[in-house]
Amino acid sequence: MRKKLFSLALALALCLGLTVPAFAAEVKIVQLPAPIVEEYEGKVKYSTDNFYEGLARLWVYEKDGTKTGYIDKTGKVVIPAEYGSAWEFSEGLAAVEKDGKIGVIDKTGKTVIPFQYSWAEYLWPDGSSSMFKPLAEFHEGLATVLKDGKYGYIDKTGKEVIPRQYQTAKSFSEGLAAVQKDGKWGFIDKTGKVVIPFQYGDAVSFSEGLAAVQKNGKWSYIDKTGKEFLSVSYDDVYSFSEGLAAVKEDGKWGYIDRTGKLVIPCRYEAYANSFSGGFAIVSDWYNDEQASKPQKRPMAGIIDKTGKEVVPPEVHTENGAEYILLYGGRSSYFCNGIAQLLNFCVNGSEDKSIAYGDTSVAYFAITVDAKVADWAREQVDSAALKGLMPDSLGDDFTVNITRAQFAAVAVELYEAMSGEEAPAPGGSPFSDTDDPAVIQANALGIVDGKGDGKFAPDDLVTRQEAALMLSRVYTRLGGEIPKVEATTFADNDKVAGWAMDAVAFMSDNKIVNGKGDNKFDPLGSASVQEAMVIALRMFENLDVE
Repeated sequence: MRKKLFSLALALALCLGLTVPAFAAEVKIVQLPAPIVEEYEGKVKYSTDNFYEGLARLWVYEKDGTKTGYIDKTGKVVIPAEYGSAWEFSEGLAAVEKDGKIGVIDKTGKTVIPFQYSWAEYLWPDGSSSMFKPLAEFHEGLATVLKDGKYGYIDKTGKEVIPRQYQTAKSFSEGLAAVQKDGKWGFIDKTGKVVIPFQYGDAVSFSEGLAAVQKNGKWSYIDKTGKEFLSVSYDDVYSFSEGLAAVKEDGKWGYIDRTGKLVIPCRYEAYANSFSGGFAIVSDWYNDEQASKPQKRPMAGIIDKTGKEVVPPEVHTENGAEYILLYGGRSSYFCNGIAQLLNFCVNGSEDKSIAYGDTSVAYFAITVDAKVADWAREQVDSAALKGLMPDSLGDDFTVNITRAQFAAVAVELYEAMSGEEAPAPGGSPFSDTDDPAVIQANALGIVDGKGDGKFAPDDLVTRQEAALMLSRVYTRLGGEIPKVEATTFADNDKVAGWAMDAVAFMSDNKIVNGKGDNKFDPLGSASVQEAMVIALRMFENLDVE
């Protein structure tokens, strides 16, 4: 599936707890409480990681050592803490270690690749060595495997599908993987075929159609044919994400756009992470003079795509003590709208109830500030993060959605799934609306009028109209909707002939579900939040090549 770059409808100017319009509803960053794991609360010390695919690692610190398991977002232990080490879930699988051997489990805890891999020793050019876990996370169905100092790739059954032959290998991204051989980097496809020759001193994985490569000490971005797209003069660079890439100049990090223009100045000394959902974690160095040996600590903050510091990287005060937010590596990225940082005390309280070095986990989330039912909250936020939210939905998502609003959702869905912009709106073919989204939806073949040259933009969309619009997005993307004589619903006689194929297809694929008693209710309405949920389902579950 090709996916559109996420962009906020309006430039955000956020600070923690304050909001600005982004989708007519408001977008804000909120700090979430750390999950409470009732099984261990008050009994033994434990800590939690960021969430990946709905699960977070759980570390339980027992007398005989640390054990690792997984919890869900409610704090419930879903995979017991019985592993010596464990890693993040990716594509439904995670590597775990037990008794010195590493295998792979699924999200139920079932072993899918036996515990057969040992920690691998990697020899560096200077003669030193490091111990590495032999398996990386799965990406695009494959994971790197390290044995006897060489990397290859395995599939989800554990079968080695690309032989171990590389000095270093990175995960597949957009169909290609960066690999190193004889000191040079190139790119291979999933068959192991070299598609971009080994010629680079360094290489970063493809993202948004581009990969950063270094040759003769200079960085540039190439496309998937190996053709140079953009040459840059920076000391270090990262991949593009949401149209921006982190770059380093004179020891400080900033961001460029795809033209190479520096859009966020190089001002962060420690790190600058990739953007996700319109936000990125950045950090400066904090000079910790209270440590037993003075040291620099990465003090984190959060910025939006305008460079506005939503959460500044600075010392903050809580309960009479001073803290910084510590950057924590991989966990300090927004993953599905949530990032994890560590609240670290750098100056204790006067009453000594809080001491230097005390820490607590801090979770930050991107959320849409609108009235949303509890059952839909997570999915609505996810839809917004994926760019499926038009700016015409208001701030009460429990109300029913109009034809014009659903047409706007359909346009956003088309752009998100195709990775292409909808055609610019021209003149309106309807006498009762000049809504740009309606005009675009009509130009794409997603909507028609209701007769007499009218669209009826303020009429509530019916469920069968919604199914038809979604089916037309799907066919516009190249999909096919099978012809049917009838649906399987008990109220099939109420489904219009022009909507029959769409209703059958969307319900069969669990995009638009029935309403109970095996009824579809084709003339019924749908709420704004229901529209967001079904758009998200289609985005995530209906792939179009």
